[in-house]
Amino acid sequence: MKTIKSGFSLTKLDNSRIILKNYKPKIKKMLEIFLNLPEIQSSRVFCPEINRIRFSVSFCNDETIQKINKEYRKKDSPTDVITFSLFVDDINSIVYRKTADLGEIIVSIETAKRQMKESLDKEILTLILHGILHLFGFDHLTKKDYDFVVRIQEKIVGEL
Repeated sequence: MKTIKSGFSLTKLDNSRIILKNYKPKIKKMLEIFLNLPEIQSSRVFCPEINRIRFSVSFCNDETIQKINKEYRKKDSPTDVITFSLFVDDINSIVYRKTADLGEIIVSIETAKRQMKESLDKEILTLILHGILHLFGFDHLTKKDYDFVVRIQEKIVGEL
């Protein structure tokens, strides 16, 4: 199994109330588990040219994510998470010094609060992991793919 190192940044796109430093160790642990799962080794990210990945996670409110959703997805409503993939979905992907910039994950804190089942932390981590799966090229357009994504999310977030 190939070892890939990871790096990520956390930002706020607006005045969302979230303490970013609280999520760094949790995301780091989540990535450690994720990158060692045999089930994800089929991703193009595990090609020989890459030994390090980078991506960003941004947090916002519903108003901000609705604007982004309308502009890029033509859907005039808030959503929980939007992922902009720069590697797996882009035929012009650039790998610089064996590092792939995977893209950006944007999470709406307000939507996460509304749909949380157990805790806000768990919901936010699930949404971030959902975005990571998209950055690695995993989607949920079929029932089989949806079941795969949900199984991976439940497995990893359950271990945190």
